[in-house]
Order: sequence, then C-alpha cells, then structure tokens
Amino acid sequence: MDPQKVNGLDYFLPTKIDDVLWLVNDAVAKSEIICVRGAAHSFPLINTLEKGSTGRRPYKYVMLSNLYDIKFLENDLVKVDAGCHLGPDPWDPVGVSNKENSLLFQLNNKGLALPDLGGITHQTIGGFLSTASSGGSTKFSFEDALMSVDIVTCEGGVATLKTFSRPADGNEDDPFYGAAIATMGLFGVIVSATFKCVPKFYITGDEATTYEADCEINLFGNNITGKDAKPSLETFFKTTDYTRLMWWPQEGVHKMVVWKASQATELQANAWAKNAYEKRGEEPKLLKPYEEVPYVFNSPALATMGADFLFTAIGRWPDWLQELLGDTLEYNVIKTAVDLMIYPLLLPKILDIFVTVDKPDNKNKGPQLFADEWWTGLPMDNQMSDKLMPVWFTEMWIDISQSQQVMKDLLDFYNKSTDNTGAFSFEIYPAKSNNFWLSPSYKLDVIRIDVFWFGNNTGDPVKFYQKFWTLLQKYNFRPHWGKYLPDSKGDQGVKYLQANYPKWKNWRDLRTQLDPQQVFVNDYWRDHLDIDTP
Repeated sequence: MDPQKVNGLDYFLPTKIDDVLWLVNDAVAKSEIICVRGAAHSFPLINTLEKGSTGRRPYKYVMLSNLYDIKFLENDLVKVDAGCHLGPDPWDPVGVSNKENSLLFQLNNKGLALPDLGGITHQTIGGFLSTASSGGSTKFSFEDALMSVDIVTCEGGVATLKTFSRPADGNEDDPFYGAAIATMGLFGVIVSATFKCVPKFYITGDEATTYEADCEINLFGNNITGKDAKPSLETFFKTTDYTRLMWWPQEGVHKMVVWKASQATELQANAWAKNAYEKRGEEPKLLKPYEEVPYVFNSPALATMGADFLFTAIGRWPDWLQELLGDTLEYNVIKTAVDLMIYPLLLPKILDIFVTVDKPDNKNKGPQLFADEWWTGLPMDNQMSDKLMPVWFTEMWIDISQSQQVMKDLLDFYNKSTDNTGAFSFEIYPAKSNNFWLSPSYKLDVIRIDVFWFGNNTGDPVKFYQKFWTLLQKYNFRPHWGKYLPDSKGDQGVKYLQANYPKWKNWRDLRTQLDPQQVFVNDYWRDHLDIDTP
C-alpha cells in the first residue's frame, strides 16, 4: 500500500478493513503511532499532528477517504464506513467526497433521516463521533441514533477488529458508552458505524435579527408572562426543536440573531415556503432554503469574500500600519486614535452591513422564513466557507439550568472592555443529554458557549479564549474535544477535567485495555489528557 502526499505528508489510504489491520500491525512492528485524519475540521488537533512527533516514535498518517461504503439494512438501520462524509466536503484533499456518495444524500433518497445534525456536514463519520460533535437541540440527538461502532484496536499488541453495540438493557457501564463517542482516536481506528434512522422529515423556521432588548427570548432572566410574554433562554432551548443564537455584544451593536426550526411534513414545508415567497412578493416555490449571508449575484461566496475582506482589515490593520511606519511614535499615536474609533464608531456601521436588524421593508419583509429538507436545512452554516471565512473556536458546555447566570456573567464581561468582545460574534446553542462517558453533555442537557476568533486576526486566540475559560470555570464547563482546549497544566487542565467527568477512570481503563502499547496515543492527546508514556 503506497502512501499519497497530503499537505506535504505521506498519508496511507486503506481501501478495506484488512488494510487498516495491516497498518496497525505495521505500526506496532515499527514502533510508530497511528494518526487518522478526517475532514480536518478539528484544526487545532490536525495542525499539531501534521507538525510531526516530538518523541521517539514517528507518526504513521492515515486517511479513510476510500472507506465510504454505505449499506442499508433491515429495520431502518444503515451501516456506514467511517471515511464517509456526512455531506460533501468541498475541500477534500484527495477529491473523493461528493454529494452522491455522502451519507445524508443517500439517506434522504431512501426516505430516511438522522434526528439531528451539526451546523456543518463536511466532517467524516469517524471524526464526528471521535470528537463528540453535536447539533443544536435538547429534543433530538445525533448520538441517540448510534447503534454500534466497529473499531480496529490493538488489544494485546495485535490489531483486532472489535464491535461495540448499544446494550439492549441500557446498562450505562457497558463499554459501548466509552468506545463509541468521544474517543479522540485513542481507542483505535473507527472503521464503521451503524445508525437507527428515522423517517425523512422537513423543517420550517425563521431567523430574526434584533437588538438584545427586542429579542423574542428573555436572554438574561426568567420566563416573562402576560402580554409581554417571553421564555427564558433555558425554556426556549427546551421547547424549540432546533436552534442556535449568534450574539454580537460589541458597544453600539448589542444584536442577537435567533435561528430556530421545527420538524414538519412535506405539506407543511411547502405551505411555509409559499408564505415566505409571497411575503417577499416573489413567485412561490416548493421549498425556501435558508440564506445565511446576503446573496450577491445569486452567490453566497461573493458575500462571504466581502465579509472576509472587511474582518481581515479590522483584524490586521495594526500590522499593515506598523509595516508602513515602523514601531514609531507616529504609529502608536495613530493606532491609539483608531482603536478609540473602531469599536464605538466604525464597527457598528460595518456590522450593520452583515447583521441588519429586521425591518418590515427589508428583502424578507421582517425575519427570514425558510423551509427545507432535513439534510440541507439543519446544517445552517454550510454556506460559510472555511477557506473564504476562516473562523476558529473554543466551546464550553454547561448545565442548561445555569443558562440565566451564564448569560448575565457574559453580559457584564462584555460591557467591561472592548478587548473582551473583539470584532466577531459568539454562538450559543444547546445539546441533549446522553450516557457516553466523555461526551461534554454526559448526563446533562447543556448550553454551549462558542467563542469565535477570526482566523486572519493578529494576536493569540488562546489568550482571548483564556479569559472565557477563567470566567466560566465556576460552572464546571466541559470543553468541546474538537476545538481549542485549555492548557493541560492550567486551572482548566487535566485535574479539572477529571473532576467533571464521573466516568473518567472507566474511560481511561478501557483505553488502556484496548491499546496497551499506545499505538494510537499521539503527543497532542498525551499532553491534554495526561497519558503517561509507557
């Protein structure tokens, strides 16, 4: 099996499970560490791994792009190879991924669906499971559909294909709950997974852009009753099928974008779409897809490029000015003056272009209405390009019962300094409780605080994130495994994680059992999870 160049590195692309078994046994023989790459959406991880090993054991890089088979079984079960993408990946470096071979497209064609999806769908099945990724719902969950996983482990120092199936009796101590979700690739190579599908459905919904005070949710308090009734954020999350919020807390901005949707029948979706088009004064069509950004010449890409240019200018202008003037008195005077103008004066005007408060005379005649099929409607962020609009994340999952106080603390934090807001938005959404040992929503419905950092900014995103890790530590947040993680040696490091995962020791013991020679333990996870070198 010859490797193929990806990002300048040699990646092995197995075409069958026997190839994976051979690669693992070969890694044992050569004292190598297996590193599996999916769609590389977890860029803090993949960027670190592709720099190479810092220890004595070199990395053997693997991609499962050629393992994308889908088998439809009885009783609405589907078995899918781990290299299959949920939806098409436009940046697939080996060019295998397309719409037709994606899981969601094929499920939809069979009249089937998964109960929930994340905001984007170019990830691989293996990557989505390994990082415990999730959608935005407390009613429905991607994890609820998972019935089994097949993993090539190295138990006993020999490559072994093992199946972990959901226990019929619901036994929460069953290894399935340790090995199927949130393994970070440390148990072995996930080669396939089986899901219990639900019947195909549609969604209907709307997106409203308002000032904080005019939001349909009482963002910072309890339920409001009477003629001015508003649900609290916790109630809203628990009673809405699917949702996500984008908060722009900057001085002079203070806007909230609320996207929400409900499951619907085809008839209901078509009726909702008809209403949406007629409201806009347009000829009705059967469905009305969501538009995340203003379409320029019928293309979201052009609008995204414009946003990238403006946010790059905001994020990098100090570098450009310093290159022009050098580190001089003139540079410091101009920088101080512009800093004083950007946030209170210029930024609100710029954001008005992209975050426009809904008005009766806008294109949508108020909030945007949309109706779509589940597989194209639920991933509302697919229109945003990782390349044209690079955004980096850290994400904290917190007990949903703490939503009100979390929002108050964040509001106070943002109001203290423009350094605490930056120029970009913050995402807020929920996730449903589950029994997977290292899932951030283990035994808890959660509110998720997603802190964005525009990739073309100057400065250090970790320093920006650290403010939020420190602020929200008192809520015992659990970080998203696929996004930026706190320093393992810091206050939110390994000891903190151990205290917040009741099944931490069970997970570690199972990991050691399945991979005693640490064939799958790379430097990144060895550091973040404090796994001792054997």
